[in-house]
Amino acid sequence: GPPPGHRPLCGRPGPGPGGGADSPPAHRGGGGRVPPGPQYQPPQRAPERQPGGLPGRHRAGGPVRLAVASGPHRAAELRAAVAGGKIDKLYQPTRDEVVLYVRGQGENVRLLLSANPGHPRANLTTLNRENPEQPPMFCMLLRKHLQGARILELNQPPLERILEFRLETLDELGDRVERRLVLEAMGRSANLLLLDGEGRIIDCIRRVDGDLGRGQRQLLPGLFYRQPPAPDKLNPFTIEPEELRLVLENPLGKEWDKLLLDSFTGLSPLVARELAFRAGGDRERLAAELEKLKNNVNENGLTPYLLVREGKPVDFTVLPILQYGPETESRPQASFSQMLDEFYERREAADRVRQRGQDLVKAVTSARDRTARKLANQTRELEATRDRA
Repeated sequence: GPPPGHRPLCGRPGPGPGGGADSPPAHRGGGGRVPPGPQYQPPQRAPERQPGGLPGRHRAGGPVRLAVASGPHRAAELRAAVAGGKIDKLYQPTRDEVVLYVRGQGENVRLLLSANPGHPRANLTTLNRENPEQPPMFCMLLRKHLQGARILELNQPPLERILEFRLETLDELGDRVERRLVLEAMGRSANLLLLDGEGRIIDCIRRVDGDLGRGQRQLLPGLFYRQPPAPDKLNPFTIEPEELRLVLENPLGKEWDKLLLDSFTGLSPLVARELAFRAGGDRERLAAELEKLKNNVNENGLTPYLLVREGKPVDFTVLPILQYGPETESRPQASFSQMLDEFYERREAADRVRQRGQDLVKAVTSARDRTARKLANQTRELEATRDRA
């Protein structure tokens, strides 16, 4: 299992077990006190969701759809498709998304790297995206450095929401040089950075001035890249039984899902609620559920699931979800990439339509105001001419 002391991967703190941070709270597990066994009946379903998804708490800049524990499985899926491949083309269809066309060992694939604060992720994609007529400056920079580059490695630091691509390319003199492309899939802090062979930032999709007085990172061209600081939490997949027992003593009487989120890194809010729901307020059952999840993660036994309600995908995760009752179906998917493509296809199409609508309204409003100013100026000139007459 991955070593402790690292920040979770994807999401808003954004595509790593996982699940949506915007899902509604379900059964809390009764807090720190264990309810009497014969009288305690766990609920059979969670409260009804609101239209448009499964909203809830722990927003932190966006939904943590897949928790970090699934990161190694997703990284392995991408690694098998693109490691050793060559970047033939590179596009930036939106401000926060880059698509790499990779000629792999077996087939050509498209790799989406999204630093969108709402849904940061990395996945293979089959969706067609419309590219702007004039490539953005960051896209031109990536083409200059990465067009024709070979992907040597794809790594994810343990329990980090970071994917790092190590690439080999040719510089202006034709010499082989190394470049690194780093995706930080961390919600409002999501970013995509291009580094040189020494780890200096060439540029990034979102420059960050930072506040050195408060210990905030600066992400600016010319600076050495530093990973974000790791949270002071335990690793649930390497923790010893005695240490876990002490955590589950829960001296402050927290709700069980909140205890899991506050104590452990690598768990999403949805998975924490699901573990508490399955435990039914029983401390020993909660420890058993954690052990089962730990074994699945360490044995590479995670399966992507799409949560479907009324025929529409509303969320996704890496284990069957019971807390929402029979109205929400957990459909196993062939791959993480397929699941992410299917989930975001409609959502991103709606986002594009909304953005185009906003752009149109802005253009029309600007034209209207410009015409109004011209009309006002002409009216003043006409009045001045009448006075002279």
